[in-house]
Amino acid sequence: MPPYQESHGRTMASLTRTDENLSASLLNVTALEKSLSAAGEKFIFMQKLRDFVSVICDFLQHKAPFIEELEERMQKLHEERAAAITERRTADNEDEMIEIEAGVNAAISVFGKGGGSAVVIEMATNAAKAASAATKEQRNLLVKLDEFGRDINLQNRMDMTRRAEARRHRKAQSDAKRLSSRETDGPHHKVEGESSTDESDSETAAYQSNRDLLLQTAEQVFSDAAEEYSQLSVVIQRFERWKKNYSSSYRDAYMSLSVPAIFSPYVRLELLKWDPLHEDIDFINMNWHLLLYNYGIEDENNISPDDADADLVPQLVEKVAVPILHHEIAHCWDMLSTRETRNAVSATDLVVRYVPASSQALVELVAVLHDRLADAIANLVVPTWSPLVLKAVPNAARVAAYRFGMAVRLMRNICLWNKIIALPVLEKLALDDLLSGKVLPHLRSVQSNVYDAVTRIERVVTSLMGVWAGPSVAGQCSPKLQPLVDYLLTLAKTLEKKHGSYLGDSETGGLARRLKKMLVELNEYDKARALSRTFNLKEAL
Repeated sequence: MPPYQESHGRTMASLTRTDENLSASLLNVTALEKSLSAAGEKFIFMQKLRDFVSVICDFLQHKAPFIEELEERMQKLHEERAAAITERRTADNEDEMIEIEAGVNAAISVFGKGGGSAVVIEMATNAAKAASAATKEQRNLLVKLDEFGRDINLQNRMDMTRRAEARRHRKAQSDAKRLSSRETDGPHHKVEGESSTDESDSETAAYQSNRDLLLQTAEQVFSDAAEEYSQLSVVIQRFERWKKNYSSSYRDAYMSLSVPAIFSPYVRLELLKWDPLHEDIDFINMNWHLLLYNYGIEDENNISPDDADADLVPQLVEKVAVPILHHEIAHCWDMLSTRETRNAVSATDLVVRYVPASSQALVELVAVLHDRLADAIANLVVPTWSPLVLKAVPNAARVAAYRFGMAVRLMRNICLWNKIIALPVLEKLALDDLLSGKVLPHLRSVQSNVYDAVTRIERVVTSLMGVWAGPSVAGQCSPKLQPLVDYLLTLAKTLEKKHGSYLGDSETGGLARRLKKMLVELNEYDKARALSRTFNLKEAL
């Protein structure tokens, strides 16, 4: 090869390498420019973010006292509503029971001298009326003037008169409802006291007016701030952009530990509207839940197990919602209200779906729930007056029936907690303390009137449905139900002695069938078959 060709080849190879090096250098320069541009954008973004975080932290710290005051005022409003019902119920009970007990004591004193003849009953009735009238006269507060000539007992007399009128009105409503249910439900109508009509229309209207005013004030808490601070949706977008674009710095700043504290004031303001005892509402229908449920998640079908923000909503429920519910149950819940109890059960079940069972807040919630139910049972008084006393003392039978109805209502409400309170604890409350301690002694006192006793025990068995009675309950009957079963068998023996085992009259057959049905509902099939043989009942179990 000629020398000039060899030189030309080396020159061309050198040019090619130079061209390649130049292209690589240009690529490196372009990459460096992009890197510098990205670094510049990140620097600007982080500087703005730093200013934003600094401002929003100061902003929320400034607003915190206002939010706390609103929460306290809402709690106070709920407590006052609950206290008004409790105080009126207590005053009503005292108004009635003081006079009734005076009459009962007088009647027992007469019966204690012996006999149950018509003459003795009449004497006991007269004594009871006289004792009740004397007690009522003593409670009629006399005019008592202060140094300015004002009657200091006037308000108390007006309160007593108003309560008496309200009791008459509620009794008329209750009687109308019971007559209506008797027509539709037959022998299974509710007994007096099972339905609650404690909250008056005026109290409801006053509470609603104050609540609306408080919520209007809450809407103004963030109104003096720019949208980027006052609107939760805008604040979320800012942090989501950080997490998406610069995830490593988001992670290095441990923002997953900080965002619950930043978002919680917005959640607390919205949860001022949450009234867990008087409405059944799911968090998924609330704005804060809709905004935060998928926080920082680009693909909800492919959520990383390492994403620390995945527990954001459960954390907020535990830190914000559970304390609200705890306060409501501890200070505002009326254990005798079935409506409030159903809503409380629903709200508790709602938070349980988010919060682990090991949560201290949840443990404390269940503990206060148990204490409130135990107190309600302890404070409940169900009379055990004899049939003679009930016959002799005016209104005694009605008051005893009403108190029994309250016990049935409380038992039904306790059973609503069967999926939240452990069964052994529920058995202790419902079967040991309430059924055996309060209800059965009353039922034994009225068992001589078989029809009345059967009607009342039916309400007890109905209240146990789904937990210890009914087709959904399989297996051996709880040993703690044995006193109830024994009482049913005692009623069967009483019915047999009084009316015989033949179904000559339809009432005897009807009562026997009702007793058999209750034994079947309690899974006592052998005893139900024996009762069928005794009364010649042909129907299959």
